[in-house]
Amino acid sequence: MVLCIGLFLTVQVLCQKVLAQEDIDATKPGVAYCFDGDTVKLTDRRVVRIAGIDTPEIAHGDQPEQFYAKVAKKVLEGLVEGHKVTLEQTSTAGKDRYGRVVADILLEDGQSLAELMVRQGAAFFYPHRDLLPDFQERLLTLQRTAIRERQGLWAELLEMPVAHSNYIGNKDTLRFFPADCPQALKIKPRNRVYFGTLMDAFVAGFAPARICVFWPAAKGAK
Repeated sequence: MVLCIGLFLTVQVLCQKVLAQEDIDATKPGVAYCFDGDTVKLTDRRVVRIAGIDTPEIAHGDQPEQFYAKVAKKVLEGLVEGHKVTLEQTSTAGKDRYGRVVADILLEDGQSLAELMVRQGAAFFYPHRDLLPDFQERLLTLQRTAIRERQGLWAELLEMPVAHSNYIGNKDTLRFFPADCPQALKIKPRNRVYFGTLMDAFVAGFAPARICVFWPAAKGAK
């Protein structure tokens, strides 16, 4: 009798563990909507800004659609379709100034959306002091490979006139500007880095500043 009770309790505990795991899996959200190539809304209503990457801007307000913006969004939609996802904390920020969760997103097989987007040339590395160093190094390594192999946006962007212009980077912020941008001239001399081409800036791990936007507009954009 004691043996039966012991077996019953053991089975009950095991069942509870299985059910608990099923409950956890059942609560994993999917992606309800992709705003662009780097920001999504989950089925639990959280808005997530994928950490460590940036993509060209979709048209909004009086800002025209940028080159490769729709393609980047479509690539992200294809990656998340039909998947449950989990968030991985790769940033100490938690949330950005817009209230969006800042984290990497992992698919059910453990693949990182940030890494997949950069590897395919659908996004570029966006360094930030709040990001974990190992995470940033992985993304930069993937970006260098994507550039070398001319994956995704790199195949066209690096053949455009903007690719052959000069740029100035800020070592403190890891952002770069067109050399003739007034904001670039405000960078302290000790923090300035001079890039002869656009590729040089991206390979060095710098990302475009939001001021003096040089990114080409999409074909037909107004």
